[in-house]
Amino acid sequence: MDTQERAKNGEHGGKHPPGGLLTLTTTSMALSMFVLFAFGALGPTLLDDLGITRSQLGSLPAVAFGTATVLSLLSGHLTDLMGGRRSLLALLATVALAFTVLSLADGYGWLLAGLVLAGAAQACANPATNHLIATHLPPPRRAGAIGVKQSGVQMGAFVAGLLVPTLAAATSWRTTLALVVPVALAAGAAAFLLPRDLPKPGGGKVLALPRRPNRAAGWLIVYSLGVGTGLAALNTYLPLYAHEELGMGERASGTLIAAVGVAGIAARVLWTRISGRLSDIGVPLLALAAAAVCFLLLVPAAGLFTPLVWVGAVGLGGSAVAANAVSMVAVVRGTAFGATGHASALVSMGFFGGFVVGPLGFGLLADGPAGYTGGWALAGAAFLLSVVGALRVRRAVAA
Repeated sequence: MDTQERAKNGEHGGKHPPGGLLTLTTTSMALSMFVLFAFGALGPTLLDDLGITRSQLGSLPAVAFGTATVLSLLSGHLTDLMGGRRSLLALLATVALAFTVLSLADGYGWLLAGLVLAGAAQACANPATNHLIATHLPPPRRAGAIGVKQSGVQMGAFVAGLLVPTLAAATSWRTTLALVVPVALAAGAAAFLLPRDLPKPGGGKVLALPRRPNRAAGWLIVYSLGVGTGLAALNTYLPLYAHEELGMGERASGTLIAAVGVAGIAARVLWTRISGRLSDIGVPLLALAAAAVCFLLLVPAAGLFTPLVWVGAVGLGGSAVAANAVSMVAVVRGTAFGATGHASALVSMGFFGGFVVGPLGFGLLADGPAGYTGGWALAGAAFLLSVVGALRVRRAVAA
């Protein structure tokens, strides 16, 4: 069997074992999104050290994901042209550069510059890792692999929530961010062990804007927009809310992000495996979005009974966090949403768009008369939008 046919059948043709592939893609997903969780966990510290407002704090991840949203228009097609290995190498090099800039930043403007670079890496993350999984693993293993590698994002949340506040207190927030650089470089070195990218059939080398999504993909983009908006608001402001409104210490409030991360790891692995076996992908999408609405209500209710914030954090990790992983299963397991790289990029664009809207919108509301109540109402409305999106995805796929 020649190399082209091996790739078509999803067989791994190089020396890098499937287990190593999953470790590398999982680590890459964690690194690509780590900046969001790190800045969420560092929220109280950044406000004190830089003297920025809550809305300015929200603008930091918004800049990263705004960049990712725009670049997602090209990243899927670019990945299809370059191949997964080269795309992953570019991603990891950009992560290392981004955290170098962030760790050396002496003002708000340099933070924004570093986050633009972080956004460029985020735009490549799902297309590159999905492309590698679709190329090197057989179809029956892909849904489970997607769940494992998507759980890397929540592993990043766990590490950020658990270690970042402690490291920042012991050293500084700049030193803490600098520790990400050698990790990204080590992952980049490991990426060289992946099999070389196969030549693209037909030799096409023209980079172009993506085609208009079909109806099913369009509604999956809407779904991802809602999930991304709610999750970004949660990850950016939950520690600050717990610190300012619930009276929790900085380390305890940062641990809430770790709780979201632990629940998200388990949920992503579980729900992607379940989704891979279901004929109707809309069922888990709908169930997870509806659960997210319910668990979010517990966060503002914690103002009356503080322990509810922990229940809400774990519940949102087990629902909203898993929802994005299930949407990735949808685009990888079949052709209902279009080609893998193309569909991955478009759905990621919706998700990243939510990561712009969520922190900015929440910050503006939290700094205004509505306060945190208005911010949590925005997140709840976003999850309700995902419920609508899931219902429409079911109809579009069935049509």
